[in-house]
Amino acid sequence: MDPESNNSCNSSILESDLQTVNGERSSQKNAVSLHHIANVFFFIGVTSFGGGGTAYIRRIIVEDKKWLTNEEFFTGLSFCQLLPGANVVGISLYIGNHLCGIAGAFIASLFLILPSSFIFFGLGYLYFSMGALPSVEVMLKGAGAVACGLMASMFVEAAEESLKNVVDILIFIITFLLVRVGHFHVPIAILMVAPVALWWYRPRIPKKKEETALDIKNHLEKKNNE
Repeated sequence: MDPESNNSCNSSILESDLQTVNGERSSQKNAVSLHHIANVFFFIGVTSFGGGGTAYIRRIIVEDKKWLTNEEFFTGLSFCQLLPGANVVGISLYIGNHLCGIAGAFIASLFLILPSSFIFFGLGYLYFSMGALPSVEVMLKGAGAVACGLMASMFVEAAEESLKNVVDILIFIITFLLVRVGHFHVPIAILMVAPVALWWYRPRIPKKKEETALDIKNHLEKKNNE
């Protein structure tokens, strides 16, 4: 068989495989209704606590419901961390929009915020009414330690997904030093480090057609071995 026609066949097979995968993801997204989003985010709003809210959302959306992949979730979380506002609200908007568009973003954020708002108002009233009691102060200190543990859990999960090589670790260390040691404001630190990260991870086009053909061949061999 002619090599060019063989490469063409391989390209067609690869394209068909990719369309199948994308079709499966699309059907999974279409199966999620606004009612499902409302129920899940209401449950999250009632049962999530402290700074580990994003880790809790990831566990439910990615691991339990499988509405998003790990890569999709952390891509959205990266955008949320670069933008003003609370990460939990930003990630709920991202997930809702990803699943059901603007309506999904509105429902996800609304049902995440409402239950926690009512709980916050109630606890706030109790705190200002009985905050001087020693038992209340002890409980608040314990709650602070729990929140730190939840944030540490989220850091570990994000690091496992994001810190893949030496460059990632260097970017992480530089950003940490700018904020913690240099006392730069977060937006300024982002403006200093983000251009380097974006340049390093810019899309790179293969220089030779043989590289593309080799990628297709490797993909087919891997698929056959599975």
